[in-house]
Amino acid sequence: MNDIRTDLAVHRDTLIRDANALLTDVQVLLKDVADGAGAEAGHARTELGKRMRVLQARLDALRASGRDRVGQLADATDMYVREHPWQSLGTVAVIGAVTGAIVALALGRR
Repeated sequence: MNDIRTDLAVHRDTLIRDANALLTDVQVLLKDVADGAGAEAGHARTELGKRMRVLQARLDALRASGRDRVGQLADATDMYVREHPWQSLGTVAVIGAVTGAIVALALGRR
């Protein structure tokens, strides 16, 4: 479980870095477009399009990786519940009782 959280944190940090790099590149390209005209503007649009496609591919890969991780976690949970049904039921009962007690206390203080 910690490995999944670590992987997700790494992916999130990578995505943030990539998005920040794209934003910086867009700002530079917009400045170049404002400064230049004609063929230079076309080149800047082409370069921006390339970078956006690369970022979109990276986002798609991260999305697929996240979907795979969630699927693995769901499979592991399903397998655990099937192997330990009474422990799972007991855990759910305890969580329900604690949640009920917290809600009852919160409503009682109003």
